[in-house]
Amino acid sequence: MRTQLIRCIALLLGVAATAANAQQLGPVDGDAIAGAQLYYDHGCYACHGFSGYGRKDLNNTGSPWLANEEIFRAFLRFRNDVAPLLPATDMPNYPANALNDAMVSDIYAYVRSMPDNRPETADVPTLRTILEAAEQRQYKP
Repeated sequence: MRTQLIRCIALLLGVAATAANAQQLGPVDGDAIAGAQLYYDHGCYACHGFSGYGRKDLNNTGSPWLANEEIFRAFLRFRNDVAPLLPATDMPNYPANALNDAMVSDIYAYVRSMPDNRPETADVPTLRTILEAAEQRQYKP
């Protein structure tokens, strides 16, 4: 338990430091094509959409969890035993036996390769109404 607490504190300090310098993203070492298949196989699209825009956007959010591969991997791993360590999130846990390091690297490469092409919805009143209603109806335990 103490080791997990130390890891959590180190992760949060790393995230805070990265958030302060969010413009600099780490290198991408994985295979984006393999990552795309893993993204679909593991159901990431259910929340993040097929193109990175969904209930939980991935593209250009400035999320410190996407700053580099190490932080991204830690976000998936540290949540394993405490289900989840960060209760504000509702993302599933991905221990190493579900997604090994190479798989995480590939998913990270795919996420980082997603283009910033979110469609404009401000000028589509009916769609805006639907999206706003959907945001209000999200499952809350």
